[in-house]
Amino acid sequence: MTNSGVSNDLPDKPTSDNEQPDKATSDKEQPGKPPSDRNLKSRLRARLRLIGGALASIAAVGAIAGGLVGYWNVWKTLRTDVFPESQKTQREATARPDIAPRLSLVVLPFANLNNDPEQDYFADAITTDLTTDLAQMPGAFVIGRGTAFTYKNKQIDFRTLGKDLGIRWAVQGAVRRNGDQIRVNVSLTDLPSGRDVWSDRFDGDRTNLAALQDQITARLARSLNIELIQAESRRSETDRSRNPDAMDFSMRGWAKFYETRQKTENAQAKDLFDSALRLDPDNVEAMVGKAQCLAADVNNGWSASVVEDKKQAIDLIDRVLSKSSASARAHAIKGNILLFGHPEEALAEYDAALEIDPNYPTAHGIKAIALIVSGRAREAFSPAQLALRLSPRDPLAFLWRYWLCHAHLHLHEYGEAIEECRRSVNLNNSYWYAYVDLASAYGATGQLEQARQALAELNKVRPNFTVQAYGQLAYAFSTNPQFRRELDDILDGLRKGGVREQ
Repeated sequence: MTNSGVSNDLPDKPTSDNEQPDKATSDKEQPGKPPSDRNLKSRLRARLRLIGGALASIAAVGAIAGGLVGYWNVWKTLRTDVFPESQKTQREATARPDIAPRLSLVVLPFANLNNDPEQDYFADAITTDLTTDLAQMPGAFVIGRGTAFTYKNKQIDFRTLGKDLGIRWAVQGAVRRNGDQIRVNVSLTDLPSGRDVWSDRFDGDRTNLAALQDQITARLARSLNIELIQAESRRSETDRSRNPDAMDFSMRGWAKFYETRQKTENAQAKDLFDSALRLDPDNVEAMVGKAQCLAADVNNGWSASVVEDKKQAIDLIDRVLSKSSASARAHAIKGNILLFGHPEEALAEYDAALEIDPNYPTAHGIKAIALIVSGRAREAFSPAQLALRLSPRDPLAFLWRYWLCHAHLHLHEYGEAIEECRRSVNLNNSYWYAYVDLASAYGATGQLEQARQALAELNKVRPNFTVQAYGQLAYAFSTNPQFRRELDDILDGLRKGGVREQ
């Protein structure tokens, strides 16, 4: 399908079988000498174009087979060398937020046409999965789910949306479910003009929902002239639950988890994932979801048994990764479980997640705190800033602002720390860690009245706060000597700011 007004903003079309290969590919190499890096990369590009075109054609007719997983493994191995732009897109978008990347987009929450709010979770699940799939396309810059869902059920001016988020495209759609039958309408909108450049309708049933989503991803990729080499990047055939009721419980679990991220909702989400696993013990999405809930219990102090919950969460994630090593979310959750106490191991998991999905805002964001507690505070700015660029309206943005503040505080950059912590407090005035850093920064710089004000706000949400108690808590995060030296300076700032010792 050809649409006018699209080609100027898109990359060149993939090379067809009849086109000439790159010049470097056809150059003769000198006998006895190994091929040059340039020639090797050119040949790999040509080969991947052919593979990518074939996979896109297969995906477009909904016939993606489990055997294609091997091509995803090839793609994972070669992506950094063959498509360096996939690694650079996010960094460039953060450095120049005024310039929208060519393949920048948001998946807006799909409308629920059943006129039944109880069915919202189903449309939301399709939106979330489609966001994840598109985020793994080469060279794409995809706004995070957290920001996208702030536009749910709202009238949207597309030109304003493009300017606010610094992107060029929006994917929108609607879902109607009648028993097991599903109809999904999808369109692609050019934000500068506000015009739809492609739309289509997809029919399927909930027993094969993942294949239906693959069809949508493939058609969107073709419309954007992207070589869809990772059609099986997120879901292999072995990952897909054959039990539609288990899938339903899993989708309901994720919807509940995203509601408020509080203790009660987290427990309800975990129960829904347990219901899914009783029907299908190998349901990957439910295993990942339950591990996520267990990690949230541990890291938020809601756990009745930290040791048991951590062990159970790790066991679940290891089962998932043994079935599907290309699950970005599974790697990130494992990082969350390892973060406090084993930050270097957590960093390896976040890096693995971001290798699979460079558009994963929460993985970028939490990587920042992992770097700080690993004694590498100077490196924490880039991932936190990238998380904010990928999802500027995210419910977790207050955390990413705080981690920017905390990195500055570790580096004795007190003015910048105060500025970022103030931004964090403006987004969430109940997050007590930000007041701790404010009190320390003000104390270290002799601004004692401001330190007292920060301490007063801190005591509202964390009564009887003491230097000793905070020190014991923070020391448990990491044994890294650099981190602990920097922490000692933060504790000294609290003392200077008037915080009592014990």
